[in-house]
Amino acid sequence: MMYAATPADSDNGDTSTANLNENNETAANPYPQVERDPFFAFIPQLAKFGGKLLCHEVGTARRAIVRFPSWSKHYLVDSFSFYKKNPRILYKEVISGFTVAIMQVPESIAFSFVAGVPPLSGLHATFWMATITGILGGKPGMISGAAGALAVVAADLTSDDGVLSYLSVDERLDVLYFTMVICGVAQILFAWLRLAMLVRLIPETGMIGFMNGLAIIIFMAQLPAFQTCDAEPLFVECSLDQRQWLTFQNEPGTLTLSLVHVFSCMAIMKFFPKVPKIGKIIPASLVGLLIGTLVEHTLFRRAFGISTRTVNETAPMSGNAPIFSWPAIPTDSNTISVVVPYALTLAAIGGVESVLTLQACNEITDTVPELRDSNQELFAQGVANLFSGMFRAMGGDAMIGQSTINIMNGARHRVSSTTSGIFMLLFVVAFSGFIELLPVSTLTGVLFMVVLSTFQWKTFKILRYGRLSDSGVIVLVTLIAVFFNLAVAIAAGIIFSALVHAWDSGAHVDADIVEKPMLVKREGHVYKDAAGVKHADDAGDEEIVMVKYVHVKGSIFFGSARHFINMFSVGDDPQTIVIDFKDALIIDHSAVAAIGGITHRFSKVGKRVLLINLPHKSHGRLHRTGDHEILAKQIILHKDELVAIEEGSEAPKPNENVFEASGTQEENTTKDNELHTVYSGDGGITDEHATPTGLQDLHMFQAAVDSVDHEIDHLEAVQGTFIVHEISDKKDT
Repeated sequence: MMYAATPADSDNGDTSTANLNENNETAANPYPQVERDPFFAFIPQLAKFGGKLLCHEVGTARRAIVRFPSWSKHYLVDSFSFYKKNPRILYKEVISGFTVAIMQVPESIAFSFVAGVPPLSGLHATFWMATITGILGGKPGMISGAAGALAVVAADLTSDDGVLSYLSVDERLDVLYFTMVICGVAQILFAWLRLAMLVRLIPETGMIGFMNGLAIIIFMAQLPAFQTCDAEPLFVECSLDQRQWLTFQNEPGTLTLSLVHVFSCMAIMKFFPKVPKIGKIIPASLVGLLIGTLVEHTLFRRAFGISTRTVNETAPMSGNAPIFSWPAIPTDSNTISVVVPYALTLAAIGGVESVLTLQACNEITDTVPELRDSNQELFAQGVANLFSGMFRAMGGDAMIGQSTINIMNGARHRVSSTTSGIFMLLFVVAFSGFIELLPVSTLTGVLFMVVLSTFQWKTFKILRYGRLSDSGVIVLVTLIAVFFNLAVAIAAGIIFSALVHAWDSGAHVDADIVEKPMLVKREGHVYKDAAGVKHADDAGDEEIVMVKYVHVKGSIFFGSARHFINMFSVGDDPQTIVIDFKDALIIDHSAVAAIGGITHRFSKVGKRVLLINLPHKSHGRLHRTGDHEILAKQIILHKDELVAIEEGSEAPKPNENVFEASGTQEENTTKDNELHTVYSGDGGITDEHATPTGLQDLHMFQAAVDSVDHEIDHLEAVQGTFIVHEISDKKDT
């Protein structure tokens, strides 16, 4: 511990005092004085930072483009060598990709009807998504394709009663494809900005509400399967007014057979996987579609003379490969104003679902998650959606069901996910005629099983036994997702959960408050004034004063600042107040304002506030936004007051105030509780001998000292140091 000379010790004249003060300044203020930046200094600083970031990213992209030919050559050669040495792994990857592609056929067609696009658009989207993300994605083996989360949002753009109802069907489809192009660009931008980290802000209850809302939306999108229309040759060409519900009064046979298709397909998907051997080899959804198609065209139509609607009667498809076609959209301001928000919504929903799917796959494979993998997956999703829009496909995102099945089949490499997209294209070209024969009711049965697996049935347990705030988040997100938008629902869940956490954290701030006599001594110091001239004053003697000691515990921020302020009373508290922040954190400007307000109000009535054990990370916050003019006045008041009080007191002996970090751990801990180094006013605090057991000493709260934090060292040199002792420990002094 450092001590300055007292007036009685200054027998060697001003020279010795100045030398001692110089040494004190060097020891107490190792950093140069740092002034607060001008108000608008952040503008050039931000521009400089943005320029460096842009140059860095451009350089990275340029190097990637230059190195891509050689990298791809080595990658292909190494891959060929690897699979040549491990043919069983290649066989497993190809078979798994083939199985997943078969499973994706019915779901892609079903989600096409959900989105209101031709079936070929959904199948092509699965091809682009699976192939591109298989090559560029952040997780080998993860499957992407046309998905329900994006389909339900896309339906708002294509439906007759949606936001683009004033456009024709073809114009609405063009707007959707152009929206997917913008969506892809947005996801690439998200990856460039490293926004995948924001997914960690989504609470578990928010995800439960998201999945519940998605399940309800998919269920509601299947209801048109129980409608009929005779006004137009194709069902997709009928308007909402022309469509009629199937009832047992007007179409009893058709409605009955439709229900048979739905429930029989659901039963097959439920129980077929339990069949020995073949149950785990052939996808249950494919078996359900095959049986439904066979029953429709052999039994229902020929034996009963009754038919249900098929894919060909709803929206026929041709087995063509994807063809580049830039979407031509109306250029009116109303249409453009619709495209941008929907594109950002689709990008956000697809990004969230893809990153969460990647995390789920990492848990299955026991892989350590890395942030760059999530951003790489966002980039791959963006490129795939960009190509989907340019080739008239509906776009998509990662599919957690197919990804889980693919990885559980043993696929760990990019071959499985890439070949699933290639097989999908082969199915479209070779088997489009068979796909047109599929009954729509059978596809509805497939999606009803998707609904049952998507809905989080643990919701009811949480609603019954869980915390009220958790139940509120689930209900809020679910309702907003169903009646408004999935992306807005997630945002609402995050905001609501944050407010609940802020309220709870504000209520958990506590303090141990005790009034007791303590021994206070102020050390001498050297400081510079505004003109840079050095000044020195002498060390003060020690005094015994009645102190209100407040040991704060918890985080001080906007939610707890009022509770922290109420711990003090200007009229009732003694002349000296010591606030110990060892187990507290100063989070935001509300906390800074609360501390500054307390010191200012007490100084107005001639009382002083000593702050001790401030977390080092809080120094910058106090002096970035604190009022330096008020702080300066407070420092002057403390100096004059303490010098007057301490005159005539006996100075403590140096060996009574300094201890070495030696001996047993118990002895050092006892000594640590006996001594605190504190600074008055809004000054910074260091406790050189404190055992690192406080909240601020945890690794997660540590940060390097920046230039602004150095300002605290200058303030410490200006206002001096106080030594505070328990009276019981200084009885012999």
